[in-house]
Amino acid sequence: METTMVPRFGVTIDITPRELPFALIGGGGGSLGIWAGAPAYAVSCGALLIAFRVSVRVWKRHRI
Repeated sequence: METTMVPRFGVTIDITPRELPFALIGGGGGSLGIWAGAPAYAVSCGALLIAFRVSVRVWKRHRI
C-alpha cells in the first residue's frame, strides 16, 4: 500500500499527441535504437516523450 500513486490536489498533467505521425516517430526511434545499440526501454521512453506533449501544471486556489 505504500507504493501506490495517489493524485494530488492542485496538480494537472496534460498528455496530448503531437502533430507528427506515429509511424514516423516509431521508425525513427527504432532506427536510432538499432544504430546506437541502446536498450529497448530507453528508446521507447524517448520516442514516447517525442510523440506526446506532456505538461505538468501546479495551481493553487486563491483564498477570498
